[in-house]
Amino acid sequence: MKLSYFIILFFLILFTILTYLVSDHIFFWDTVQLGAKHGLHFYDTNFSEILLPDAIDSGHVPVFGMYLALVWKVFGKTLFVSHFAMLPFLFGIVIQSFHLVKRYVPINYLFYALTIFLLEPTLLGQSALVSPDIPLVFFFLLSLNSILSNKRILLTLGIMGLFLISMRGGMTSFALLLLDLYFNYNKSSSKAFWRLVKMSWSYLPGFLLFCTYNYLHYSEKNWIGYHENSPWSPSFQHVDFAGFVKNIIVLGWRLLDFGRVFLWMLGLWFAVKYFSKFKKDNKIKELLIIFMVVILCSSISFLTYTGLNAHRYILPVYLSFSLLVIYMIFSSEIIQKRWITSLLCIGLLSGHLWVYPSHISQGWDASLAHLHYYDLREKMLADMDSLNISIPEVACVYPNNSEQRYMNLSNDTTKHSAFDHTLSKYVLYSNVYNDYTDEDVKVLTEEFNIIRHHQKMGVYMNLYEQK
Repeated sequence: MKLSYFIILFFLILFTILTYLVSDHIFFWDTVQLGAKHGLHFYDTNFSEILLPDAIDSGHVPVFGMYLALVWKVFGKTLFVSHFAMLPFLFGIVIQSFHLVKRYVPINYLFYALTIFLLEPTLLGQSALVSPDIPLVFFFLLSLNSILSNKRILLTLGIMGLFLISMRGGMTSFALLLLDLYFNYNKSSSKAFWRLVKMSWSYLPGFLLFCTYNYLHYSEKNWIGYHENSPWSPSFQHVDFAGFVKNIIVLGWRLLDFGRVFLWMLGLWFAVKYFSKFKKDNKIKELLIIFMVVILCSSISFLTYTGLNAHRYILPVYLSFSLLVIYMIFSSEIIQKRWITSLLCIGLLSGHLWVYPSHISQGWDASLAHLHYYDLREKMLADMDSLNISIPEVACVYPNNSEQRYMNLSNDTTKHSAFDHTLSKYVLYSNVYNDYTDEDVKVLTEEFNIIRHHQKMGVYMNLYEQK
């Protein structure tokens, strides 16, 4: 028991330290939209409006933004408070991960197994942000643990949380429903129908809240999810066959990216070496079913739409597969378990150093590689100030093209101008900014001079001036 407490406390302290170290970082990537803009709307309107303005309404139930606004009202509207608002969910992830991994790993290996599980690169990348995917992961793990323990009240809370965080949370709930039916529905029972009705109550409150919000939303706006003029409408376009095949390749890339390739290589090696043993193992079967159901349900939108294939969209898939490999390692007869754990952890940590060439779009919120961006941005803003160049004079793109207040929670409403090949005098460019096209880069190279440059660990930022 004391060992269990030590293990949990160790990881709680680590996530607290991580949160403190990033507590002055601005809102980044999609968190500008899903965190700051949503939160500031409710903060500024004192929660008088449930629905968001169309310009920032991405179709989700905006509970995450409401949560941030409430925390700001109580503790103050600062970056420090925003990051520490994530800590309860990070603590929840640690505790739920502990209980989940403990089901499959002996106590003497639990620390090593939990280390592998919590070193998931995209989970760590999101943990350094004010991100709605952190509560989503918590509610997913809470729900999965509740299904495996058949704890209906906790499952109800987990499913409610998933439905209220995002539409992807609702899709994840469907995967959990299938798993619940597999693990807990006894078809041979004489009261099988009533058991099914009883099971459904765990999903009904969350589903009804989701439907109620969307009914009100549709009644007011006449659309659900997105509309034709939405900034996100291109992402919701269905792909053709070629696009479907491309998305399959992207899915494979996402599964291997940022050090996860080592997890797959090790999993395949164990599967081949201990095939005869594992094919008779009921826990392997259980974990395979969890992984397959989660990846199939998560892949529906990932594969069929043009822009719903970000790394963070399949976080439950990464964690489900990680759990499967962890069980393979610590249930096998191999004696070098600690050495394997050490090498695997090094491989996963190496993912945070993976930086692709600038012409390849990278998921900068999907690893800790983005940590170097914030200092570079501050240095560049200081350079601009020393050169008497104002922010509106400098062109830039996503995710640095919003009003400053949406990134740093100040009262500064200035923002960078849109990049124009001929009109822009100054341009701020970084390999973190994926929205610069190859044509844009060519123009910058040929028609602009670099007047300031900063670089750190693969992340770089240039300030260009037109020749």
